[in-house]
This record gives sequence, structure tokens and C-alpha cells, in this order.
Amino acid sequence: MMRGIIRVLLLLLLLMIVLTGCRQAQEVFYYQGILFEGFDPMKHQPSEEFSKFVRPDKVFLSAKEIKSLKRCVDLLKEKNLFFLLQYADRFVVVNSPYSFADKPQMSVYIDKEKVTLDFSIGDDWKNKLLNSNLGLMENSSKFHFRGTPELPNLLRIVLHEIGHLVEYDQLKFNWKGKFIEHPLNKDFVNISWDRMRYWKDKEGFYEKLQTIHSLEALVTFLRWFQEESSFFSLSSSMGMNEDFAEAFVYYYLDTYFDYTISFILNETVLINDLQTINTFREKKFKFISEIGRE
Repeated sequence: MMRGIIRVLLLLLLLMIVLTGCRQAQEVFYYQGILFEGFDPMKHQPSEEFSKFVRPDKVFLSAKEIKSLKRCVDLLKEKNLFFLLQYADRFVVVNSPYSFADKPQMSVYIDKEKVTLDFSIGDDWKNKLLNSNLGLMENSSKFHFRGTPELPNLLRIVLHEIGHLVEYDQLKFNWKGKFIEHPLNKDFVNISWDRMRYWKDKEGFYEKLQTIHSLEALVTFLRWFQEESSFFSLSSSMGMNEDFAEAFVYYYLDTYFDYTISFILNETVLINDLQTINTFREKKFKFISEIGRE
């Protein structure tokens, strides 16, 4: 009889835990006037270019995810950057392989797996490096990237996608077919992209990244990146819009958070401040500061 009572109590306890978890999950919430939603296929219709990558299932926001999103709002508000969040009409958490800005709808869709405070910008750097060059995987335990101050990659994602909305709203980038230069964006684009070579990047960045076959070659590449590259991250060279969005991110991280990222090899800081401001980066920051004012 005692075993039966214990089983009943355990079942009741389990039921209470499940019900408590259900009550914590939400479909939608407002935080300081900013709308956050879980994806609902009956309500959200991403643009055609993105919809094929979205899993059409309903998403509920857990207490941990809500806390993560609120923390990013707080981080921006603490630096008087709350106005940036108002570029988006809504932020939607979705099951998708990546986050994206649905520009015509002025909505930001955030990959559900990325809604966490436990994955830093430094972690993202390492992840992107290994995805770009699998040959470095063998030595991946020997190095990492460290941000100062340490910031969640979720904050970078939010800023990056807002950057795409700014690019669309203020610079009139045209990505339907071939790129068409516009008076509002030509000064930025011409810093890193070669009009005479069908808008190929001037640095051969991706090719340099692919030729890394050792830790020594990685260090050489990162020293070149620090001193000479016009880009701010490993994904900046993917296209002119990615270039702008990443420059947008690091302008605000640098200017308002005094953020730097360093390369650590065998627990020793080998390269401080990978994004040291050079002539090219200074031009990009100046451009963004002029269009980013309230």
C-alpha cells in the first residue's frame, strides 16, 4: 500500500512540474513595448525567399527564452540604444537553420536554437571559423575567441538583423537579380567591393580563409585580418548586405559597449582586438554613425 501511495505522490509531483512548465511557456509577450512572438503558421507568412527554410510548426517561448530576449532588450536600453529595436515591427522566434530579417515585412525571425545567453559572440566566431574551414577541426581544442566584455551571441544576432532592416529602409540596397548601385549606399559598398569585377570583394577574403591548413596559417590569417582587412567578421565577405549588417553590429558594440574580441591559443592571448580600427573600418564606422542617428 505504501508503494502505491508513493507512486501516486510521484505522479502528482510530475503533473505539477509539467503544468508549471506549461504556464511558463508563452505564445507572445511585450517587453518595454517591443513585441516578441513564437512562430504560428496560421499567423506568420515569411516572404517566399525564406519560407522554404522555416519549419511550419507552432513555437512556444519558454521561461528561459523569454529571459534571454528580455536581457538583450535590457543590454540595449542600458546603452541608450533602445531606438534600434523599434526598426522591427516584431521579433518572431522560429524553427529555422538561421535567423533572418524579412525586410518587406520589417520583421526579424530568430532561430529558436539561438535564443540563449549561454553562447557568446566569441563562441560564434569559433563556430563560424570551423564551419568555413573543416581542416581546423583537428586543432580546435587548442584555440578559442574571447570577447571583452563577454556578450551573448543573441545580442549580436538581434543587432545584425536590425542592420538588415536599416540597410533596406535607409540605403535602398537592391538584391533582386544583379546589384544596382544606389547613391545612398555607394560610398559604403565601394570600400570593400570591386565594381569592375562584378562586385567581387577586393580582398579575396574567402579564398584566404580556405587556404588555412595549420594553426600557424590561422595565426597569419588573423594577423592580416586585424591589420589590413576592411571587414569586421568572418561572415562579412559573404555579400554586400552581410558586410553592412556586420559593420552595423560592431559599430554599436565598439562605440557603446567598448567591445573587443581576442584570439587565444593554448590559453595565451595571442592577438588582442581583432577588429583594430584601420582606414577602411574607420570609413565604415563613419558611414554608419551618420545614418544611424535617431
